[in-house]
Amino acid sequence: MDLTLEERARIYEEERARREAEETSRQDGSGTFGFSSNLVGLLCYLGMWVTGIIFLVLDQKNRFVRFHAAQSIITFGALMLLGIILRPIPVAGVFLAAASGILSVVLWLVLMTMAYRNELYRLPVAAELAEALLKAVSPGVSKEATKAKAEQRVILNTAPAPRRSRSKDIAESVFAIIGSLVMLVLLNIAYEYIAYYSLVEGVWVRQRLVTFAWHSWLPMVNVAIVLTIVGHIIMITASGGRLVRETVHIILDVFAIIVLGSLFSIFPFDFSPLPAPATLVAFWVRLGIVIAVAVIAATVVVRSVRTVVAVVRN
Repeated sequence: MDLTLEERARIYEEERARREAEETSRQDGSGTFGFSSNLVGLLCYLGMWVTGIIFLVLDQKNRFVRFHAAQSIITFGALMLLGIILRPIPVAGVFLAAASGILSVVLWLVLMTMAYRNELYRLPVAAELAEALLKAVSPGVSKEATKAKAEQRVILNTAPAPRRSRSKDIAESVFAIIGSLVMLVLLNIAYEYIAYYSLVEGVWVRQRLVTFAWHSWLPMVNVAIVLTIVGHIIMITASGGRLVRETVHIILDVFAIIVLGSLFSIFPFDFSPLPAPATLVAFWVRLGIVIAVAVIAATVVVRSVRTVVAVVRN
């Protein structure tokens, strides 16, 4: 797989920052205020954008710390502004602001974990903006920076292509956690809005499509969602590599099959308010559930075979 110049540059910068952080810790065992660089990186996120500003000002040398400080400012500053903007929106504003808050908590935990692990984890968009911020507030180019650029030109032409970026795995897990949290909120709070809306004499009328049986299905799906969140946190923090990810995915897929099976059995829907025949709509919904179960079951089989083969080879 060929890498673009930008991808090679990113790989170089990440590796260089990581080596600088490790070298700093080896030389004097400390970073800002006598703390190790990885701990200071964690502290950049602890108080969100506030501690980001503090450590960006205090630490003028450690690139690892300065990157995390800048990314903290960009990420949590933007999320705070987003929450302020979304909250006044009628009805949906409360849910959107809550989703923004949930996203902030998830990113807060993930970014602190990755910084403490001495990893230069880059959030999409935020990382590029953080680098732009660093360039804007950093002093002029030094001899060391000039030397680093010369090293970069050599490394860019020799950097090996990775099999799969761990950053992509982490990004997938982060989005899965965010999606799970959003689903948890929607299924437990906003399920009443699963309805058929019609305009009657200038007034919107809402007719619910879920029945009281929804509450019988809800505990099971809540357990599955919580397990999904825990599973992806394990995939982010564990060091077992691909085998751990595949095993967790198999377990989560099995729970997904159980949840969909219970949904098919309980079927907490009433499609009578719809203009289409209720029995026909119910048939297609049930068929969709069956297809989803079949696809997930096939995925479980493939993952299981692949995992067993990997274990045998090792």
